[in-house]
Amino acid sequence: MANEQTVGVTFTASKGGASIPSAAWNGSFDMTGTHMDAPTQSIGTSNEALDFNTTDITGDVNLAVKNLDASNYVEIFKDSGNSHLLSKLLPGQACMLMNVPSASLYGRANTAAVLVQFKIAQA
Repeated sequence: MANEQTVGVTFTASKGGASIPSAAWNGSFDMTGTHMDAPTQSIGTSNEALDFNTTDITGDVNLAVKNLDASNYVEIFKDSGNSHLLSKLLPGQACMLMNVPSASLYGRANTAAVLVQFKIAQA
């Protein structure tokens, strides 16, 4: 089967009379693996691994993350030492990360623990 994953990105900006018109980029992709997960996790202020089914979900993954907190940001890293920042999500923000290694995904909240929701699937 082909095109098992579909990703869409929409971006618009407007301030002070200047604007970027809405642009939608969509794509469908073949999925090399068969495993996926959609957990919600509380991320604390110390570095911690994203908690998903690591037995089955291995190799490169596509990952969507949303910060559900109302006041604190969360950072997503590709290493346990917090030296490779992938995204900093302010309250309510979300991101999509494509083809990142599943074995090294970590989060760290600022000030207090935050709840994040993520969707992860083998790339």
